[in-house]
Amino acid sequence: MRRFISTLSVIVLGLGCFVGTGNAANFSDRSIGISIDLDDELVEQSQWRGYRVFSTADNTASVLIKPVFGVRLYDLRQDLKGEGGGFDDVDAIDLVVTGNEKSAQASQGSSVMVPVMGRIGEYKIRGVFGGFFGFNDANFVVIAAVRPDYWNDWKQRIKLMFDSIRFIEIDYSEMMTDWYTRLVGKSLVPLNPVARGPLVPKPINLCSNGTVANEKPAKPEPATPKQQQVWNGVAWVTVPVVPMPRPPGRWSINPILGKPTLVIRQGPLPQEFVLEMEGDQLLVNGKPYSITDNTLCQ
Repeated sequence: MRRFISTLSVIVLGLGCFVGTGNAANFSDRSIGISIDLDDELVEQSQWRGYRVFSTADNTASVLIKPVFGVRLYDLRQDLKGEGGGFDDVDAIDLVVTGNEKSAQASQGSSVMVPVMGRIGEYKIRGVFGGFFGFNDANFVVIAAVRPDYWNDWKQRIKLMFDSIRFIEIDYSEMMTDWYTRLVGKSLVPLNPVARGPLVPKPINLCSNGTVANEKPAKPEPATPKQQQVWNGVAWVTVPVVPMPRPPGRWSINPILGKPTLVIRQGPLPQEFVLEMEGDQLLVNGKPYSITDNTLCQ
């Protein structure tokens, strides 16, 4: 029994916007590259495990959207084929294919759609799973899920939504600006770190001038300065070694594989920290952090 274990990425501060169109509202997100006309009963909810979620008031139907990175359409199509074909996403979603594959009407890319049944979170569902791979790197999955006893009420509406899906040009600029505005001049403080001693993650202090401020260590006892021998043109003389100050690190927020990533450059290799929001909780490389006022920056 084969399963596609998703390597889906998380885009949290997206560029989503709605435009009303009769019995549907168009949802577009340039950080994902999707445009879709959602049924007018669907309302955007809090993000769940990186999915943009739209549900009815009574939770009988939902649409979930998430970008894809590092996955090929061929591999996804293979895992959706045959007996036991389906889709898993890290214990959150478990879907089994129940019918034949179809292609969506979206131009400027390729797609695969299959009817599915299974579980999303703790709920049993029936619905449609679609994988969309655009020529402009707009790759995403769309899952339309309905409580099984409401399937007949929703199957035509789901078809209309999938028929409306279009690829749009990727643009991360607004997403990066949103993250920059959220974090500039702040300290990112790890919550409940598991490590102890020198391995405990330290706060990340992001100054408004683009530098990273480090906490000043306690003043040590003055040590005997190091000496070195130098030639002054006449004789060898002993002079103190003057340590060169280490320049401060510099920070930026970049879209790496479509994910908002805090990049700190200090030393030969940059450090990368993937940024996510789960509700009001900031996650840095999947670990919870708080955003606090920064008192270290000049």
